[in-house]
Amino acid sequence: MENNRLFRMLLLLLEKKKSTAPELARLFEISVRTVYRDIDRLSAAGIPVYTTTGKHGGVHLMDNYVMDKSLLSEDDQNEILLGLYSVSAIPHLNSAHMLKRLTAMFDHELDWIEFDFSPWGSIPMQERELFNQVKLAILSKQLMTFHYVDSDGESSIETIEPIKLIFKNNTWYFKGYDRNRPQHPEAQTYKMKRISELKLRSKLMEENTTSEGSDTKDHTANTPISLKLQFSSAIAYRAYDYFDPSRIEKLPDGRLLVSLEIHEGERLYSFLMSFGAELTILEPSYIRQELLHRHRMAVAHLQEQSSDQSSLDQE
Repeated sequence: MENNRLFRMLLLLLEKKKSTAPELARLFEISVRTVYRDIDRLSAAGIPVYTTTGKHGGVHLMDNYVMDKSLLSEDDQNEILLGLYSVSAIPHLNSAHMLKRLTAMFDHELDWIEFDFSPWGSIPMQERELFNQVKLAILSKQLMTFHYVDSDGESSIETIEPIKLIFKNNTWYFKGYDRNRPQHPEAQTYKMKRISELKLRSKLMEENTTSEGSDTKDHTANTPISLKLQFSSAIAYRAYDYFDPSRIEKLPDGRLLVSLEIHEGERLYSFLMSFGAELTILEPSYIRQELLHRHRMAVAHLQEQSSDQSSLDQE
Protein backbone atom coordinates (compact mmCIF):
# COMPACT_ATOMS: atom_id res chain seq x y z
CA MET A 1 0.00 0.00 0.00
CA GLU A 2 2.78 2.45 0.92
CA ASN A 3 4.75 1.69 -2.24
CA ASN A 4 1.59 2.23 -4.30
CA ARG A 5 1.06 5.60 -2.59
CA LEU A 6 4.67 6.62 -3.26
CA PHE A 7 4.30 5.81 -6.94
CA ARG A 8 1.02 7.73 -7.20
CA MET A 9 2.63 10.68 -5.41
CA LEU A 10 5.49 10.60 -7.90
CA LEU A 11 3.04 10.52 -10.84
CA LEU A 12 1.18 13.49 -9.39
CA LEU A 13 4.40 15.50 -9.03
CA LEU A 14 5.39 14.58 -12.58
CA GLU A 15 2.03 15.89 -13.76
CA LYS A 16 1.68 19.02 -11.61
CA LYS A 17 5.38 19.82 -11.08
CA LYS A 18 4.60 21.23 -7.62
CA SER A 19 2.24 20.61 -4.72
CA THR A 20 2.11 21.28 -0.99
CA ALA A 21 2.36 18.91 1.95
CA PRO A 22 -1.19 19.72 3.20
CA GLU A 23 -2.58 19.18 -0.32
CA LEU A 24 -0.81 15.83 -0.64
CA ALA A 25 -2.04 14.85 2.83
CA ARG A 26 -5.62 15.61 1.81
CA LEU A 27 -5.39 13.80 -1.55
CA PHE A 28 -3.85 10.64 -0.10
CA GLU A 29 -5.76 10.80 3.22
CA ILE A 30 -2.62 10.75 5.34
CA SER A 31 -1.05 13.14 7.84
CA VAL A 32 1.36 15.92 6.86
CA ARG A 33 4.03 14.12 8.87
CA THR A 34 3.52 11.01 6.73
CA VAL A 35 3.84 13.17 3.59
CA TYR A 36 7.27 14.36 4.69
CA ARG A 37 8.26 10.79 5.55
CA ASP A 38 7.19 9.72 2.03
CA ILE A 39 9.27 12.54 0.55
CA ASP A 40 12.28 11.29 2.47
CA ARG A 41 11.68 7.78 1.12
CA LEU A 42 11.47 9.06 -2.45
CA SER A 43 14.68 11.01 -1.98
CA ALA A 44 16.39 7.93 -0.54
CA ALA A 45 15.33 6.03 -3.70
CA GLY A 46 17.25 8.54 -5.81
CA ILE A 47 14.30 10.64 -6.96
CA PRO A 48 15.16 14.39 -6.81
CA VAL A 49 12.15 15.59 -4.81
CA TYR A 50 12.64 18.50 -2.44
CA THR A 51 10.65 21.03 -0.41
CA THR A 52 10.87 24.81 -0.22
CA THR A 53 9.31 27.24 2.22
CA GLY A 54 7.76 30.64 1.74
CA LYS A 55 4.83 32.04 -0.21
CA HIS A 56 5.59 30.07 -3.38
CA GLY A 57 7.06 27.05 -1.64
CA GLY A 58 5.93 23.47 -1.74
CA VAL A 59 6.99 19.99 -2.80
CA HIS A 60 8.89 19.91 -6.11
CA LEU A 61 10.62 17.59 -8.51
CA MET A 62 13.87 18.75 -10.06
CA ASP A 63 13.24 20.48 -13.39
CA ASN A 64 13.33 18.18 -16.44
CA TYR A 65 13.29 15.07 -14.27
CA VAL A 66 12.35 11.90 -16.16
CA MET A 67 11.49 8.71 -14.31
CA ASP A 68 14.29 6.17 -14.37
CA LYS A 69 12.88 3.01 -15.95
CA SER A 70 15.45 0.95 -14.08
CA LEU A 71 13.50 1.60 -10.87
CA LEU A 72 10.72 -0.61 -12.23
CA SER A 73 10.98 -4.17 -13.46
CA GLU A 74 9.38 -5.28 -16.72
CA ASP A 75 6.56 -6.89 -14.73
CA ASP A 76 6.03 -3.69 -12.72
CA GLN A 77 5.76 -1.64 -15.91
CA ASN A 78 3.31 -4.11 -17.46
CA GLU A 79 1.10 -4.05 -14.36
CA ILE A 80 1.06 -0.24 -14.30
CA LEU A 81 0.17 -0.01 -17.98
CA LEU A 82 -2.39 -2.81 -17.67
CA GLY A 83 -4.19 -0.90 -14.92
CA LEU A 84 -4.23 2.32 -16.91
CA TYR A 85 -5.38 0.58 -20.10
CA SER A 86 -8.29 -1.02 -18.20
CA VAL A 87 -9.36 2.33 -16.72
CA SER A 88 -9.05 4.16 -20.02
CA ALA A 89 -11.29 1.56 -21.70
CA ILE A 90 -14.26 2.31 -19.43
CA PRO A 91 -16.70 4.70 -21.13
CA HIS A 92 -16.74 8.30 -19.86
CA LEU A 93 -13.36 8.05 -18.10
CA ASN A 94 -10.32 9.56 -19.71
CA SER A 95 -6.85 8.60 -18.52
CA ALA A 96 -5.37 8.68 -22.01
CA HIS A 97 -3.01 11.56 -21.20
CA MET A 98 -1.25 9.78 -18.35
CA LEU A 99 -1.33 6.50 -20.28
CA LYS A 100 0.43 8.17 -23.21
CA ARG A 101 3.09 9.67 -20.94
CA LEU A 102 3.85 6.40 -19.17
CA THR A 103 3.86 4.39 -22.39
CA ALA A 104 6.47 6.76 -23.81
CA MET A 105 8.39 6.67 -20.54
CA PHE A 106 8.54 2.87 -20.50
CA ASP A 107 9.28 2.60 -24.25
CA HIS A 108 6.72 -0.16 -24.83
CA GLU A 109 3.00 -0.83 -25.05
CA LEU A 110 0.74 -3.73 -24.21
CA ASP A 111 0.00 -5.36 -27.55
CA TRP A 112 -1.21 -8.66 -26.10
CA ILE A 113 -4.49 -7.48 -24.60
CA GLU A 114 -7.38 -5.22 -25.63
CA PHE A 115 -10.08 -3.69 -23.44
CA ASP A 116 -13.47 -2.59 -24.73
CA PHE A 117 -16.21 -2.15 -22.12
CA SER A 118 -18.26 0.14 -24.32
CA PRO A 119 -21.62 -0.99 -25.73
CA TRP A 120 -22.04 -1.81 -29.40
CA GLY A 121 -22.54 1.45 -31.21
CA SER A 122 -21.96 4.90 -29.79
CA ILE A 123 -22.62 5.91 -26.19
CA PRO A 124 -25.73 8.14 -26.03
CA MET A 125 -24.84 11.78 -25.47
CA GLN A 126 -27.48 11.99 -22.73
CA GLU A 127 -25.77 9.22 -20.78
CA ARG A 128 -22.39 10.96 -21.10
CA GLU A 129 -23.90 14.19 -19.84
CA LEU A 130 -25.53 12.45 -16.87
CA PHE A 131 -22.23 10.82 -15.96
CA ASN A 132 -20.40 14.15 -16.11
CA GLN A 133 -23.04 15.88 -13.99
CA VAL A 134 -22.93 13.19 -11.29
CA LYS A 135 -19.13 13.26 -11.31
CA LEU A 136 -19.19 17.06 -10.92
CA ALA A 137 -21.68 16.81 -8.04
CA ILE A 138 -19.44 14.34 -6.21
CA LEU A 139 -16.24 16.34 -6.69
CA SER A 140 -17.84 19.70 -5.85
CA LYS A 141 -19.97 18.23 -3.02
CA GLN A 142 -23.28 19.43 -4.40
CA LEU A 143 -26.75 17.99 -3.96
CA MET A 144 -28.62 16.61 -6.97
CA THR A 145 -32.32 16.67 -7.71
CA PHE A 146 -33.66 14.27 -10.35
CA HIS A 147 -36.57 12.13 -11.49
CA TYR A 148 -36.02 8.42 -10.79
CA VAL A 149 -37.82 5.22 -11.81
CA ASP A 150 -37.00 2.31 -9.51
CA SER A 151 -36.89 -1.41 -10.33
CA ASP A 152 -40.63 -1.74 -9.59
CA GLY A 153 -41.49 1.00 -12.08
CA GLU A 154 -42.31 3.55 -9.35
CA SER A 155 -41.46 7.15 -10.25
CA SER A 156 -40.21 9.70 -7.72
CA ILE A 157 -38.31 12.97 -7.38
CA GLU A 158 -35.12 12.56 -5.36
CA THR A 159 -32.69 15.00 -3.75
CA ILE A 160 -29.47 13.12 -3.09
CA GLU A 161 -25.97 13.77 -1.78
CA PRO A 162 -23.84 11.66 -4.18
CA ILE A 163 -20.64 10.10 -2.85
CA LYS A 164 -19.38 7.51 -5.35
CA LEU A 165 -19.71 6.29 -8.95
CA ILE A 166 -19.88 2.52 -9.52
CA PHE A 167 -19.29 0.65 -12.80
CA LYS A 168 -20.84 -2.83 -12.63
CA ASN A 169 -21.91 -5.26 -15.33
CA ASN A 170 -21.40 -2.66 -18.09
CA THR A 171 -23.70 -0.18 -16.34
CA TRP A 172 -23.04 2.95 -14.28
CA TYR A 173 -24.57 3.41 -10.84
CA PHE A 174 -23.93 5.94 -8.10
CA LYS A 175 -24.29 5.84 -4.33
CA GLY A 176 -25.70 8.69 -2.32
CA TYR A 177 -27.42 9.77 0.88
CA ASP A 178 -31.04 10.91 1.07
CA ARG A 179 -31.02 13.45 3.89
CA ASN A 180 -34.82 13.84 3.67
CA ARG A 181 -35.35 10.25 4.81
CA PRO A 182 -33.74 9.75 8.23
CA GLN A 183 -35.23 6.27 8.34
CA HIS A 184 -32.72 5.32 5.59
CA PRO A 185 -29.39 6.64 6.95
CA GLU A 186 -27.30 4.28 4.82
CA ALA A 187 -26.16 5.10 1.29
CA GLN A 188 -28.60 4.10 -1.47
CA THR A 189 -27.68 2.88 -4.96
CA TYR A 190 -29.16 4.45 -8.11
CA LYS A 191 -28.92 3.25 -11.68
CA MET A 192 -27.74 6.02 -14.00
CA LYS A 193 -30.02 5.03 -16.89
CA ARG A 194 -33.11 5.41 -14.70
CA ILE A 195 -32.62 9.08 -13.89
CA SER A 196 -33.76 12.11 -15.89
CA GLU A 197 -34.11 15.87 -15.49
CA LEU A 198 -31.05 15.97 -13.26
CA LYS A 199 -30.22 19.35 -11.73
CA LEU A 200 -27.36 20.34 -9.44
CA ARG A 201 -28.21 22.36 -6.37
CA SER A 202 -26.03 25.48 -6.03
CA LYS A 203 -25.80 25.11 -2.26
CA LEU A 204 -22.67 23.21 -1.24
CA MET A 205 -23.22 20.19 0.94
CA GLU A 206 -21.98 20.02 4.48
CA GLU A 207 -19.23 17.52 5.16
CA ASN A 208 -20.64 14.04 5.25
CA THR A 209 -20.77 12.73 8.80
CA THR A 210 -22.25 9.35 7.94
CA SER A 211 -19.79 6.49 7.77
CA GLU A 212 -19.35 5.31 4.19
CA GLY A 213 -18.44 1.92 5.55
CA SER A 214 -22.12 1.21 6.18
CA ASP A 215 -23.61 -1.57 4.13
CA THR A 216 -24.95 -0.12 0.88
CA LYS A 217 -28.44 -1.22 -0.12
CA ASP A 218 -30.28 -0.97 -3.37
CA HIS A 219 -32.72 1.92 -3.73
CA THR A 220 -35.72 -0.35 -3.23
CA ALA A 221 -33.97 -2.92 -1.08
CA ASN A 222 -35.55 -4.55 1.95
CA THR A 223 -34.21 -7.52 3.87
CA PRO A 224 -32.43 -9.92 1.47
CA ILE A 225 -34.10 -13.25 0.78
CA SER A 226 -32.40 -16.66 0.65
CA LEU A 227 -32.71 -18.01 -2.87
CA LYS A 228 -31.93 -21.54 -4.01
CA LEU A 229 -31.82 -22.15 -7.75
CA GLN A 230 -31.22 -25.13 -10.03
CA PHE A 231 -29.88 -24.62 -13.56
CA SER A 232 -29.90 -27.22 -16.30
CA SER A 233 -26.59 -28.27 -17.80
CA ALA A 234 -27.57 -26.52 -21.06
CA ILE A 235 -27.52 -23.12 -19.37
CA ALA A 236 -24.71 -23.77 -16.89
CA TYR A 237 -22.33 -21.37 -18.67
CA ARG A 238 -24.63 -18.44 -17.85
CA ALA A 239 -24.68 -19.35 -14.17
CA TYR A 240 -20.88 -19.15 -14.12
CA ASP A 241 -21.14 -15.73 -15.76
CA TYR A 242 -23.31 -14.30 -13.01
CA PHE A 243 -22.52 -16.07 -9.75
CA ASP A 244 -19.51 -16.46 -7.50
CA PRO A 245 -18.08 -20.00 -7.90
CA SER A 246 -18.30 -20.45 -4.12
CA ARG A 247 -22.10 -20.22 -4.48
CA ILE A 248 -22.28 -22.95 -7.13
CA GLU A 249 -22.51 -26.70 -6.59
CA LYS A 250 -22.19 -28.95 -9.64
CA LEU A 251 -24.26 -32.15 -9.63
CA PRO A 252 -23.06 -35.39 -11.31
CA ASP A 253 -25.50 -34.91 -14.20
CA GLY A 254 -24.18 -31.43 -14.97
CA ARG A 255 -26.94 -29.42 -13.32
CA LEU A 256 -25.92 -26.57 -11.04
CA LEU A 257 -27.27 -25.62 -7.63
CA VAL A 258 -26.86 -21.97 -6.64
CA SER A 259 -27.57 -20.51 -3.19
CA LEU A 260 -27.42 -16.78 -2.55
CA GLU A 261 -28.79 -13.85 -0.57
CA ILE A 262 -30.44 -11.24 -2.79
CA HIS A 263 -33.00 -8.42 -2.65
CA GLU A 264 -36.39 -9.06 -4.16
CA GLY A 265 -37.66 -6.73 -6.89
CA GLU A 266 -38.54 -6.32 -10.53
CA ARG A 267 -34.89 -6.66 -11.52
CA LEU A 268 -34.68 -10.08 -9.86
CA TYR A 269 -37.82 -11.42 -11.57
CA SER A 270 -36.71 -10.16 -14.99
CA PHE A 271 -33.36 -11.85 -14.45
CA LEU A 272 -34.92 -15.17 -13.41
CA MET A 273 -37.38 -15.16 -16.31
CA SER A 274 -34.50 -14.77 -18.78
CA PHE A 275 -33.49 -18.40 -18.07
CA GLY A 276 -36.86 -19.77 -19.22
CA ALA A 277 -37.45 -23.49 -18.71
CA GLU A 278 -33.78 -24.11 -17.90
CA LEU A 279 -34.21 -22.74 -14.36
CA THR A 280 -35.99 -24.30 -11.37
CA ILE A 281 -36.73 -22.25 -8.25
CA LEU A 282 -36.17 -24.53 -5.27
CA GLU A 283 -36.68 -21.96 -2.50
CA PRO A 284 -38.64 -19.94 -1.53
CA SER A 285 -41.89 -21.30 -2.95
CA TYR A 286 -43.58 -17.90 -3.25
CA ILE A 287 -40.85 -16.77 -5.68
CA ARG A 288 -41.61 -19.85 -7.79
CA GLN A 289 -45.33 -19.02 -7.75
CA GLU A 290 -44.71 -15.39 -8.70
CA LEU A 291 -42.46 -16.49 -11.57
CA LEU A 292 -45.14 -18.95 -12.75
CA HIS A 293 -47.72 -16.15 -12.68
CA ARG A 294 -45.49 -13.89 -14.74
CA HIS A 295 -44.77 -16.59 -17.33
CA ARG A 296 -48.51 -17.31 -17.68
CA MET A 297 -49.20 -13.60 -18.20
CA ALA A 298 -46.45 -13.48 -20.85
CA VAL A 299 -47.93 -16.50 -22.64
CA ALA A 300 -51.44 -15.01 -22.50
CA HIS A 301 -50.11 -11.76 -23.94
CA LEU A 302 -48.38 -13.57 -26.80
CA GLN A 303 -51.50 -15.64 -27.53
CA GLU A 304 -53.58 -12.45 -27.63
CA GLN A 305 -51.11 -10.86 -30.04
CA SER A 306 -51.15 -13.98 -32.20
CA SER A 307 -54.96 -14.01 -32.26
CA ASP A 308 -55.10 -10.32 -33.23
CA GLN A 309 -52.57 -10.89 -36.00
CA SER A 310 -54.54 -13.87 -37.35
CA SER A 311 -57.70 -11.73 -37.48
CA LEU A 312 -55.82 -9.05 -39.43
CA ASP A 313 -54.45 -11.62 -41.85
CA GLN A 314 -57.97 -12.95 -42.57
CA GLU A 315 -59.35 -9.51 -43.39
